[in-house]
Amino acid sequence: MNTKNTNSNFNLSQSFSWLPPLNENATDLGTLLRKKYTTAQMSDDTNKLKKGDIYILNAGCNYGPKALLALAKTKNPIAIVADTADKKIIEEWCYENEKNHTSSWHKTYFISSLRTLAGFLASSFYSNPSKKIKISAVTGTNGKTTVVNAAAKAFATCEGSCASIGTLGLIIYKKTFNGIEEKKVLEFGLTTPSAVFLQRCINHLFTQDINRLIIEASSIGLVQGRLLGCKIRHAILTNISHDHLDFHGSLEELEASKALLFQAPNLETMIFVKSNETSFSTYKNIKKKIDNLNNIFFVSATNENIESDINLKTNHISISETNISFIYKSKLIESFSIPTIGNHNMENAAAVAGLMVTEGKHLSEVITSLKSFATPEGRMNFLVDINSPLVCIDYAHTPDAFKQTLSTLKLLSNKKKGKLLCVFGCGGDKDKIKRSVMGEIAAEFCDWGCITSDNPRSENIKNINRQILLGIKKNLRSKWLLLESRRKGIRETILKANEDDVILIAGKGHENYQIINTRKIFFNDAIEVKSAFQERNKVLGNVKR
Repeated sequence: MNTKNTNSNFNLSQSFSWLPPLNENATDLGTLLRKKYTTAQMSDDTNKLKKGDIYILNAGCNYGPKALLALAKTKNPIAIVADTADKKIIEEWCYENEKNHTSSWHKTYFISSLRTLAGFLASSFYSNPSKKIKISAVTGTNGKTTVVNAAAKAFATCEGSCASIGTLGLIIYKKTFNGIEEKKVLEFGLTTPSAVFLQRCINHLFTQDINRLIIEASSIGLVQGRLLGCKIRHAILTNISHDHLDFHGSLEELEASKALLFQAPNLETMIFVKSNETSFSTYKNIKKKIDNLNNIFFVSATNENIESDINLKTNHISISETNISFIYKSKLIESFSIPTIGNHNMENAAAVAGLMVTEGKHLSEVITSLKSFATPEGRMNFLVDINSPLVCIDYAHTPDAFKQTLSTLKLLSNKKKGKLLCVFGCGGDKDKIKRSVMGEIAAEFCDWGCITSDNPRSENIKNINRQILLGIKKNLRSKWLLLESRRKGIRETILKANEDDVILIAGKGHENYQIINTRKIFFNDAIEVKSAFQERNKVLGNVKR
């Protein structure tokens, strides 16, 4: 499927290289800067830049070199690294400021292709921290956050500590007498942080005696080289479906971008999730781009008989809980339950198990970890209250994730003999083609619901909602409320629902904000749901109907 590529990034993956030209220059400069500025940190974000840091100036679409220099100047960096292409502009700016005695750093260093080589520069500056920590990376359209954080928690259970980097930020998991302690160190605002900040995070983990890290590798992050300079031991693919096509231009280019992770030098293992939900053709397309096919490990989560090359398998789902049989190399090891539902979470659990097995963990350790497998914040989180419908908050914002979540909840609503409702929207300034697809999926599974705002950004909310509505058959459109206010959408749906119903609040998950125009406004789905529960109880007078 092709879409208009508004960002002109089509076929970016074809020009990508894990060892780009001149990477040695960046490595040498990083070593030099480390020797000269022994106490400095490195930052490519003026918001995070502090006095005495080295600022990596990467001019972009929103800010040119002069604007970034002006922002950096207020933070008093000790030095600046910039691209040779911007040398004339920067030298002129520095000259004018020096004349006025307002320059605030000692020296500016220049290097060609800085945006591409920033990872090598930062890695060398921090003494190659990824060579000291065992790093696994997870890519895929859906499931990355669940797999990364569940795997980090599982390894912390076995090894005492582990960290994760991804959508939820940098999190350190440590084993204590009371279980696994979860400490959120910081948030990035991106699935995969910049190359500079990633190396800084890895170095921080090394100083904290953390020796294992699981990273989310987004397709955009991969083609933009944010993982360059990292030594990656294991690569995992969860699935591939429609997402970020406004950036990539086509599903084929999206696949090629994901495939980049499996071309990383010196990978020890590649883990692929094979299921009915992920077409085998996707894997085959990626396999064509991989040189070494000897270290592939397959996992699956299906009750049907599929290819015999599956190394590890989980199967069987009930509605209220997930009862799984753990099968390794065609041999049943044990049957047990995990505290979540949904076939997609079975696949996520299988991916975690696959990573643990390939890292040499005993099967008893794998099973112990799986028994406590749980989704992270904003993924299949259920909220309940007296006299109220069952509400599920989930990050599902891609067509495939939306369909998987709704199909699971439909089984649950049928068991409860209630209806399935949904509150959702689509983001503005992004991937318009998926909007009607999301509407079509919602109408397929839901009895009714509300189409409302997500992160509309600069777009008109009414226009976004109308485009979603186009995917719903005309005779069904009257069942759907169109509300600009997400707060009102959640409230109205919960107040009108029956207590046997199930409601999905989709698209925001863990996020505690909405982006409207250029403003980032605090908003949290869970808080709004609890508020609506309280109002519902007041209306009902706390009397069970």
